[in-house]
Amino acid sequence: MTEVDKMKEEFIISPNLPQGRASLVLMSGRRPAAAEELSRLGIRRTDPGRLEGISGAEGYHADMSFCHIGGNRLFFASNGDPSAVSRLSSEGFSLTTADSPVTAKRPSLNVCIIGNKVLCDTRTADEELLRLLSGEGHKVLHTNQRYTRCSSAVLGDNTIITSDPSVYALCKENGIDVLKICPGYIELDGYEYGFIGGCCGLLSPDTLAFSGRIGLHPDYENIRSFAGEYGIELLSLSDEPLYDVGGIIALKAFGTDDFV
Repeated sequence: MTEVDKMKEEFIISPNLPQGRASLVLMSGRRPAAAEELSRLGIRRTDPGRLEGISGAEGYHADMSFCHIGGNRLFFASNGDPSAVSRLSSEGFSLTTADSPVTAKRPSLNVCIIGNKVLCDTRTADEELLRLLSGEGHKVLHTNQRYTRCSSAVLGDNTIITSDPSVYALCKENGIDVLKICPGYIELDGYEYGFIGGCCGLLSPDTLAFSGRIGLHPDYENIRSFAGEYGIELLSLSDEPLYDVGGIIALKAFGTDDFV
């Protein structure tokens, strides 16, 4: 990308909701086919690196190491990869260190920001992160699911797909339009299965991209229909089975959502 092209980019204002075509995403490269397809689409990818102290695939997840809170602002894990922090800083991001190291038992940055709401386990979420979001008018909603971001595919400022019963119940209680799908059918090394939020992310207001072939999921037709109600099409970045890469988190976007 040239410097002229970069000047056309804008930071994504509302987390998980690109206002145009994504130009920069935060995503693990542990599924090369998906990463290569992003490149073919003209989307730059920053790798989150590895979290120290967390073994296995989970340690490479973007939604464990970082939390985008809008614009050029990111929270990051103190035990995260310094080179990833450096790369994001060079992209113009302002980074705030989480109040304590991220662990598997306390995935403190794995919160789901959807419009003006924050879905999280308030007992494990980063306290400073919640204070800041609350101070900016976000409503913090508690669920017993510690991995709320990983468990939730955000389609809009009031729309989610999840397989988690506690996240589903929380959405229903708070007027969030939610589709509940069956658990499983998403691979994650070292675990029985991964989660829907960890294998996808919006690349534009009308394109939800998946790390693998979404058509292989048994709830594909329900997912396609639900997304279609909001004018969103599903994009498979590879023909491989769905894999939980820790989310496809758009950080910058151009003013167009045209992927042709």
